[in-house]
Amino acid sequence: MGEPVEKRLFHSVITAAKETGVDQRRLRKLLEAKNPISTDLPDAWALFDAEAASSLLSDLVTLLPAKSFAETLCMTRSQFDILLEDDILKPALLDADTKHVWNPKDGQDFLTSMFSGAERLVQAQHGWVHISKSAMRLKIRPGDIIRAIQRKHLLRVGNHADFDGYAALYVYHDQVVALLGGEVQDATSIELFAKSVGARQLPAFRRLILKGHSPSTKIRNPRTNAMQHYISQSDAEAFHSKFYTLRSMSLLFDRSWQRLTADLLDAGIKPFSPDGVNYGNIFLKDEVDQHLG
Repeated sequence: MGEPVEKRLFHSVITAAKETGVDQRRLRKLLEAKNPISTDLPDAWALFDAEAASSLLSDLVTLLPAKSFAETLCMTRSQFDILLEDDILKPALLDADTKHVWNPKDGQDFLTSMFSGAERLVQAQHGWVHISKSAMRLKIRPGDIIRAIQRKHLLRVGNHADFDGYAALYVYHDQVVALLGGEVQDATSIELFAKSVGARQLPAFRRLILKGHSPSTKIRNPRTNAMQHYISQSDAEAFHSKFYTLRSMSLLFDRSWQRLTADLLDAGIKPFSPDGVNYGNIFLKDEVDQHLG
C-alpha cells in the first residue's frame, strides 16, 4: 500500500524454481517434505517465507550451462553472447573444467535490476521497442543501454505483459536516442524535428527534406561516423519561414486542427505537393496566410 518492498518476502514454488534453477517438480517434492507449503495448493499459490527458507534454497541452487542459463532468462543465445561480451553477465565460476558455471540467481538479480520501476506495457505503443532493437537502430551495444538503466539515467523502461524475462524488456526509443544517440550539438535528426513540429507522417516528411524542399545540413554522426542529414537551428528557421504544419497553424491562429482542416478545404488549399509526391500535411505559409491570415 505505497510502501517500497526492498526484498522478497514470499516465494511460490514457481518463483523459487526460477531463482534456484531446480526443476519445479523436484523442488515441490523437497518443499513438501520440509513442510513449508501446503500440498493442496497449486505451484503458483503455494507460498512460503522467503527468508526462512533462504538456507534451504541456497543449498539447492544448481549451476547451469550457458544454454540453460539463457533459457531461464528468456533470451536467445545471440542476446546472451552479446551481454557476455559487454560484461553485463558474468559466470559464477571462472576457469572451471565444467560448463555448469552460471548461477540462476545472478540472472534473476539482473532481471530485477532491469525491471525495478518499469512501466507495465499491455501492448507496445508507438515509441516502445525491445532493448535489442533500440540498440540495433542506433548501432550501439545493448550493454550501453543496460548500464544507463542501472545508473538511473534511462528512466522509461517497460515490462511487456506478453513476454517473460529479458524478452519483456522494452525501452522508450526516443529517450535512448536523446541519451545515447550521439546527436550533434545544436542540430537534431529529421525524425525528432518532424515530431517537434507535429508532422506525423515521418517517411513523407523525410522525403520533403531529402528532396531539398526545405534545407538540411549533412554532418558526420559522432557515434556511427556516417554522414547524415540533420536540422540545424537555421534549417529549422528556414522551414518555419516557408511552411506550416497543422500544429503550427493551430498555435498561430488559435483554432483546432479539425477546424483548420475544414477551413483549408473551404479555401481550396491543399498540402504542398508541386511534383505530385506526398509530403504529408505540410502547407505553404504564403498561401495559407493569404486566405486565412
